[in-house]
Amino acid sequence: MAHQSHQGYRDRSHAGAALGMALAAELPAGEYTVLGLLRGGVPIAAEVARSLDATLGALAVRKLGVPSNPEIAFGAIASYGASSGRYLNPEIHRRALRYFGESALETLETAATRELMSLAEQFKPFAPPLQGRHVILCDDGIATGATMMAALDLVWRLKPGMVVVAAPVAPSELVQNLAYPADRVVIDMVPGDFRAVGAYYQDFGPVEREEVLRLLRAAGN
Repeated sequence: MAHQSHQGYRDRSHAGAALGMALAAELPAGEYTVLGLLRGGVPIAAEVARSLDATLGALAVRKLGVPSNPEIAFGAIASYGASSGRYLNPEIHRRALRYFGESALETLETAATRELMSLAEQFKPFAPPLQGRHVILCDDGIATGATMMAALDLVWRLKPGMVVVAAPVAPSELVQNLAYPADRVVIDMVPGDFRAVGAYYQDFGPVEREEVLRLLRAAGN
């Protein structure tokens, strides 16, 4: 379910607390595992896990950006424990292939995979088992949906009982697209004229590795 637009968030902690309240109101009672997409999704997931008294974990993702404009994703890759997932946006990937050629995209994906594996290795201790679990995937916002689709591809292969996609902000058309691969989509704010995710935060600075580790260790699971 999506909620109406409001003024936005002070920072990721504020956004996570708002999303946690929305999820607590909408989801049936039960035991949940909340996974933050590394790195910006972890402060959101930490607040959500606190609201739901849930297990907290982290899932590594890397966007595959078009060479001339990295913000436009032709796909994304994900890694969790020993498993990996991949998503390609058919239309953008086809255009990028035609314009840049296969070898340029392969080179880019090889570099992104190396970064992803390094990130996944750092956070391997925070990958609780997902089989049969009710899983909530959290990010700090969804713009193109590519990283969330890669995360969904990966998580479904680990045989969870249910998967919920949750984010503080996303455009309305994406909410509908994600409703097919997820059991439920909960977005706190769906602006009518969606801009970049960072436009809805007063503080949207990068989330450092140390901050992520602190949040995951504080959760103690």
